[in-house]
Amino acid sequence: MKKLLIAALSIYAIYYIYTNHSPFQTKITDPYFVEIRISVNNTNVELVGFGKMFSHADCLARSAKVWSNAFKHTGKLNITNLECSKTIPSRREKLFDNKAISASYLALDRGNNRERDGRFIFYGVPSSHVIKECNKIIASAKRNYKGNVYCVKGKIG
Repeated sequence: MKKLLIAALSIYAIYYIYTNHSPFQTKITDPYFVEIRISVNNTNVELVGFGKMFSHADCLARSAKVWSNAFKHTGKLNITNLECSKTIPSRREKLFDNKAISASYLALDRGNNRERDGRFIFYGVPSSHVIKECNKIIASAKRNYKGNVYCVKGKIG
């Protein structure tokens, strides 16, 4: 009986870890948000991104890798800041509803378990220019990102 109880507890523990902890987790049950700032070398362009991560551990361990991989064909990028939080700033809540804000942004919806939902706001570039270049930006991101990638036009510029 003792061995049966130990086996049952072991199976439950393995199942819990598999379904609730990255890299095995397949659904978001306790979301954390990463705020990541990326500067594009030799330009005045800065991306401020927000990614919806599976958990705090996922946010700490995988954020830089996930987003660096998604943008690795866009040129030399420098991650200047990375913070994990249980909440997203209230003025940024519209991003994951794909609502327009003042600046244009790139939306990435995860396509597989290795990817995460993300939104990257372009600063230092007029929104009209981002929209004109959107197809190039999407094509570059799609080289390493299997999910849906699209631009949301900003209200200003």
